[in-house]
Amino acid sequence: MEVNSLNKVVVSMRITGIEEQKKNNKRCSIYVDDEYYCSVDKDILEELSLSEGTQLNEDEFNNIIEAIQYKSALRTALYMLARASKTEKEIKNRLAEKQYPEKTIIQVLRYLREINYINDEIYTESFIRSMRELAGVSRRSLYYKLAAKGIDNDIIQQMLDEAEIDDYDSALKTARKKAAGMAGSRKEKALKLFSYLYRKGFGMEICRKVIDELDLE
Repeated sequence: MEVNSLNKVVVSMRITGIEEQKKNNKRCSIYVDDEYYCSVDKDILEELSLSEGTQLNEDEFNNIIEAIQYKSALRTALYMLARASKTEKEIKNRLAEKQYPEKTIIQVLRYLREINYINDEIYTESFIRSMRELAGVSRRSLYYKLAAKGIDNDIIQQMLDEAEIDDYDSALKTARKKAAGMAGSRKEKALKLFSYLYRKGFGMEICRKVIDELDLE
């Protein structure tokens, strides 16, 4: 502990140990004043020039810890994005699950938006384009899938409108395929088809129109 020229107490902290973790040799445990403090990836440790004997005041050490948290959280996010496109909410939730501080999460999301690695509008447009050709896809089902991923309602509605999805045409194609393998009376088929289409997210009116259009005899 030291006292500066303004008579402010300056707390000095010293790294007394850096140990490679047994279960993950790419990470190290850091000990400060002989007590465990945190874990960090080896390359981040080297990048920040941390070593045994490093002595810092409290503010300097807190800045180091914030840098470690940010670099680690960013790495986690980039790993997720390398495997598949993600929404902003999906990245945020994953980082929160790993217990990164909210300040760190906000910084990571801001950076990813700046470099256009996350863009919910582009994600939504791509998702709709990849899903719309699948059998039984309705506007409603797409809406709920995207909403569950944390996409803003206005973005979803805009992209669905631009995609010009024809629920009737999609429901008709789906119903024809489903009806081809159905047995039973016309009434039984109609009830089964109505239930099937409704579960797919098609509205009641469209379900009725499609069933009326089909020859279920």
